[in-house]
Amino acid sequence: MRLIPIIKVIGVLAMWMLSGTSALGHPSWAIVIDRQDQIYFSDLEAVWKIDAKGNLTVFRAASSGKHVHDLNIDDAGNLYGADNSYEPETKRFFSSIWKMTPAGAFSYLLAPTDDPPEGTSIWTDREGNTYHFTNHPARELLVLKRNRNGSVTALVGSTNAVRSYRQGVPYSAGGTAFGADGSLYFTNGSNVSRLTTTGVLIPLARNLVVDNASGNPAGGTQLFGIAADGRGNAFVADYGNRRVFKIDSAGKMTTAATAEQPWSPTGVAWKDDSLYVLESGFAPPARYATRVRKVSSDGKITVLATVGDGLDTAAAENTGPELSENGTNLSFGTSHVFVAIGLGVFGAAGVTWWLRRRKVVS
Repeated sequence: MRLIPIIKVIGVLAMWMLSGTSALGHPSWAIVIDRQDQIYFSDLEAVWKIDAKGNLTVFRAASSGKHVHDLNIDDAGNLYGADNSYEPETKRFFSSIWKMTPAGAFSYLLAPTDDPPEGTSIWTDREGNTYHFTNHPARELLVLKRNRNGSVTALVGSTNAVRSYRQGVPYSAGGTAFGADGSLYFTNGSNVSRLTTTGVLIPLARNLVVDNASGNPAGGTQLFGIAADGRGNAFVADYGNRRVFKIDSAGKMTTAATAEQPWSPTGVAWKDDSLYVLESGFAPPARYATRVRKVSSDGKITVLATVGDGLDTAAAENTGPELSENGTNLSFGTSHVFVAIGLGVFGAAGVTWWLRRRKVVS
């Protein structure tokens, strides 16, 4: 009779280990570039830096359970990010907003809390107003603007959406980027929009067909990161269709870049007529990695960095610099999956044996 508790323990261990394989099911789209051509990106938990010479280092180490989906950077090179985490014991979600200087000095602008002020985000305009985009828990788009004195205005969304938002923790609706004119570009599910400085919402693309060519069992049915150049063009990471598409100022859509299997674009940045693409790679049984590529104005594509579990396809191109000594592999390793599968098989065999034994005895 003591076998059942042991089997339960084995089953729990197997499920816990296998659950790690979907930890990156909702990937990061965080990639930004400063004026010195230094690139910062997140692989979901750690923030990495590629300096102007191509050297790759960890800029902010991973903190277990805290996810960084998006980043913003100001003219002085200060980096802004938001941590999101879940506490299973209390069933509470926690959020925080932080700042890191170019020298790496860290400070909280909003300490970790399960009750963040309405309208807080990393997206701040030159007047000090912050903007938050969400469609969770309600399925209706809500855009909040918070000014310096703490007053919050719903620029987009009904009273019901505001009420739903106030009852839950704010989640980003998708990628966000400031345009040269100060307007905000953002993705929301299968939609792309622009919010003018006067608060007018302009749809750029609606109800786009987003497949799941990525093959990720967690799905890939929404658009993620977005970037804008100085000419009114928007570039959007279409994760499910393994492409980055461009929407020009006239509303015409074209494909700006594609990714080969198993890579899928999640984030984009634009600087000096070059497109920088953050990609997430997934290959069964559970191999995750993050890649950064540069698409130059002449069409040349260069892999700047690859971090994570090192998918084999990365070797087909120039994979850029190797990880520095303080680089860390944050991915869920394949060996863990085999152990988990072994535990699961052993547990299942144990249950079968116990049931047959019980039948014989009875």
